[in-house]
Amino acid sequence: KKVCKPYCYSILEKSSVLRMERAHQMFGPAVAVLLVTCLSTSGQPPMGWNSYDNIDGYSIMMNETAVLQIAAAQKSQLLPFGYDHLVLDGGWFWNITANTPVLDGFGRPLPDPKRFPSSEGTNGLEILARQVHVLGLKFGVWFLRGIPVQAVKAKVRIYGTNYTADQIAVLATQCSWDNMNYGINTSHPAAMYYYRSITDMFSSWGVDFVKADCFYGGEIHKDEVALFSQAVSETTGTITLSYSPGNKANVTIAQWLVDNSYAAMYRITADTWDSWTGADGIAKQFPAAAAHAKLIGVGDSYPDLDLLPLGHLGHESGPNSPPRLTRLTSVEQRTAMTLWCMARSPLMFGGKLPTDDTTLGLLTHMELLRLHQFSTGNRQVYQDGDAVVWHAVSTKPVALLEHYVAFFNLAVDHSLTVAVNFSDIGLASGEMYSVIDAWDSSNLGLYKDMFSATVYARGSGLYRIIQDMVLAT
Repeated sequence: KKVCKPYCYSILEKSSVLRMERAHQMFGPAVAVLLVTCLSTSGQPPMGWNSYDNIDGYSIMMNETAVLQIAAAQKSQLLPFGYDHLVLDGGWFWNITANTPVLDGFGRPLPDPKRFPSSEGTNGLEILARQVHVLGLKFGVWFLRGIPVQAVKAKVRIYGTNYTADQIAVLATQCSWDNMNYGINTSHPAAMYYYRSITDMFSSWGVDFVKADCFYGGEIHKDEVALFSQAVSETTGTITLSYSPGNKANVTIAQWLVDNSYAAMYRITADTWDSWTGADGIAKQFPAAAAHAKLIGVGDSYPDLDLLPLGHLGHESGPNSPPRLTRLTSVEQRTAMTLWCMARSPLMFGGKLPTDDTTLGLLTHMELLRLHQFSTGNRQVYQDGDAVVWHAVSTKPVALLEHYVAFFNLAVDHSLTVAVNFSDIGLASGEMYSVIDAWDSSNLGLYKDMFSATVYARGSGLYRIIQDMVLAT
């Protein structure tokens, strides 16, 4: 790869559209496949389970026993397919009796010992993380930007310094949707000490993943992003960093994040729930995914379309209630899974574990996961009204040549015929290609120059377009 990769990019012009026809003409089919294979990203998007969509972290529902039961189910159902992160979202640190965060003497969040008994004393989440690791999983936690208001009012000392919390707090940059913390004055000498004390503590517990919230999106605080990213990179352990939320995120901000290697994944939309339309619907993901496609895998970082709202979701009370099976229809669920995989979004399942067979079938569909993990050049080819077409090239082709094409129909109430010209996805004109339905592996026949299909309202189709040795000769 060290030899091959520089030449790959010069030959294929480092474009999201892989010039397979040009490679065929210059070097022949075998070398063309090698070129695409060596362009495969060195990493893959993170996969796992997150508590937010089905467990209210600020309630008794999030507790040590429940987490270990979920971890056992995740090992059994999802880990064999690569879903290896278990992430506790907001609330793991909350004292639900006092309705305040649990903090140590330096203003750092600690688990509630009533819900996490193994955290008694100075253990923190270390014992729980160790038990999760024994199952072969990685352990993650949620963290809110800034320093707790409670610590600021108490003027607690910042670990490793003689400064106090009130000296680094910035009241004006408090998170607009969560008033637990104040922002931090990153120019203060104790600011880095505080964030490093957080990341070092997480690392000492064995935390592998941090979802850092209220750093990104519409109210981005670049100075705190830079500082917290530096703290993560300098800590003793290896931590995968994810930034949220994604409301009002844009490509310019994402490019800045990627250029500075600040995160492995970053949200590009607001929270996504089990609806098609609206601010939290699946449909809103399409323009965001298309706009950020050029950044997929750059620097081994990935635009994040949020948790997959499949299976059993919801909380007992509050804005995300009631508990329920996903409101997405079976057609909409397949469309969501197709988009997430085609856009190589991190696959973080938000539903209850263990999950039902239908949901499990979506999450573990081998062809979808092969697209998700082993493809490149993923991009939207075009949108024409409600018709959307995406394309990617397999980096582990099972034949001489293998492309993926996804058709989407964003219309809410009528079917559409969606088509793609092979020349628009870098395939040679005048040649025959086999088209295979990726969902059920049925061979749809041989096609030359273009392919079309009827797609149901809110539906999708995913196809493998291949050329084997027999056809090539």
